[in-house]
Amino acid sequence: MRWKYVLKLLARSRSPSFALQFARNAPSAQLAKLRWHGRDVYYRPGTSDATIIYAILLKRGTKAEYYVPPALAPEVILDIGSHIGTSILYFRRLFPNARIIGFEPHPATFEILQRNVSGLPGISIFNYGLGAEDGSVAIPFRGSDYSGFGAQPYVHRMDTETQPTQIEMRQAAPLLQSLGIAQVDLIKIDCEGAEVDILVGLPEEMLRGCKWITGEMHDASAFQLLARLAPHFDLDLRKTMFQSKFRFHACNLTLAPALRGQFDSAALQT
Repeated sequence: MRWKYVLKLLARSRSPSFALQFARNAPSAQLAKLRWHGRDVYYRPGTSDATIIYAILLKRGTKAEYYVPPALAPEVILDIGSHIGTSILYFRRLFPNARIIGFEPHPATFEILQRNVSGLPGISIFNYGLGAEDGSVAIPFRGSDYSGFGAQPYVHRMDTETQPTQIEMRQAAPLLQSLGIAQVDLIKIDCEGAEVDILVGLPEEMLRGCKWITGEMHDASAFQLLARLAPHFDLDLRKTMFQSKFRFHACNLTLAPALRGQFDSAALQT
């Protein structure tokens, strides 16, 4: 099964070194790079970075991890949990005129994020996470396989044997206000358990007025958020029994009739 996946990586990336590094699964202190649409995308060999690149940048059409109908044409995008920047690169190619604001709290991951989005117009990235209040928190990240952030309620799910990393936190609503952001059209969120706290912390009008929300949820608290979104959004999600994580998409009901034909839900479930 792994070799079948390696062959997919080779076919989509057209890079033997990219596929071979995934097959070897040998961590390296030196960054590798993959050429994608004329741009180098840096990643850490032997980590989940290659899998993320495949899911976001190399899968096509509606099978891409964060597929959004092109007709959405967002002007402002929040990328919460930007990791090494693959989602920002994906949205930049799909929506070249959008303003994209990304957040990634892990210092080492943020350095790669900076390299991957360097020189691209309309992109602002910040080396902190969003949370309930301003401050800092020590989180035992599981190396490069953990890119999320949050507060104490879900620290118990992280690697307790790893030396904690001190990260900065910012309260979402006042931060966005300071950036002059009153309206957001697209929110992508994947931050290993902090999704509910962050989205609930956004101004109510901003959340209800958002055109599209997509990301990954990580525990049962997600259903409280989905119940809150349901009156204003059409929801698409996939959850496998006995697994806590699942992907979701939320389309504002005011736009659903126009976008329904561009969103193939069945393809996303494959």
